[in-house]
Amino acid sequence: MAAVEELLKEMSEDGKDTLMLIRELSSFVAYYRRLLDKLELDTLTGLPGSNKYQDLKVGIEKRMPAVGVVVFDVNDLKYYNDVKGHQAGDQLLQKAAESFHAVTGPNVQIFRTGGDEFVGIITACVQSDIDGVIAKWQKRLVELNSADDGIRCNIAHGTAFGSGEYRFSDIMALADERMYAHKRWMKENGQKIGNIR
Repeated sequence: MAAVEELLKEMSEDGKDTLMLIRELSSFVAYYRRLLDKLELDTLTGLPGSNKYQDLKVGIEKRMPAVGVVVFDVNDLKYYNDVKGHQAGDQLLQKAAESFHAVTGPNVQIFRTGGDEFVGIITACVQSDIDGVIAKWQKRLVELNSADDGIRCNIAHGTAFGSGEYRFSDIMALADERMYAHKRWMKENGQKIGNIR
């Protein structure tokens, strides 16, 4: 910035107007970045939100030769909100997000797409990579649930994988179907965590 300012001083009589314009533009760019962060990040969880997810989906089949999808659904949010209060519901979602942060990285992004719904996208992967992500995530969730904080976080999930010529909507539909099957299994088995496949 200093080199640009010096150059502008040489180019104009006093350079004050030009320097003022550059400072205003810099301020506008910083404001725009903060605004973009607010639009793209979910403030409660710190994860990318629905807008960012919608952007990523556009043309994903052309950009990604292989993709893994994990659909997550946090159980009992309504119970926490209605019985324990909205602060407890927020803590439940934050605990879920903390478990997701444990697996995010260059090839794994997890988005909050709705109230208690999250979607994980795994890129540059093979099908077995999804199992590794799930195992690491479940391990972290078990650790978080060992805390004596009155918040037990149970999350149903479903996975799917596509490569070559695939339709992202088909992969999402399969992952969603598997998530609902898992959710039923969890209810039938007392929502046990740690022995989920």
